[in-house]
Amino acid sequence: MITEALLATTLAMSHPELDMTLPEPPHEEIERISQIAERERKTFQFVDVSNIPSDRTLRVSKILHTLDVVTTIYAMENRNNIIEGNPLLPDRPTNKQLIGQKAILLTLANHNMEEGQVLIVNWITGVAVIRNLYVINRYN
Repeated sequence: MITEALLATTLAMSHPELDMTLPEPPHEEIERISQIAERERKTFQFVDVSNIPSDRTLRVSKILHTLDVVTTIYAMENRNNIIEGNPLLPDRPTNKQLIGQKAILLTLANHNMEEGQVLIVNWITGVAVIRNLYVINRYN
């Protein structure tokens, strides 16, 4: 990639009369790619979302929820006197139950919530991760 860039730069500098601008991509191709991306985004969407969460917000969401599951699994495997606080799960859920529930609910939430709603859930999940770490250390 660097070699091609240097070659193109050298060619452009040695022959200033050459037009090195790239042509506009075909409008039909841009439209086709946009439709595919829109279909993929709407796969699990049941609510009309006008303010779609940004890639950064969704990435933070996935990271925080992963930390939540990891800390919960650690607590369940290493502390006998800790119970799960999620009312949708049993007091001592299996790893499959934890991961499955999180995967299903997170997918639905991220496809059906506005940017601001996902941000609020991210803050709540961040607090849950901090609380998990506190509880793990408290019952050490």
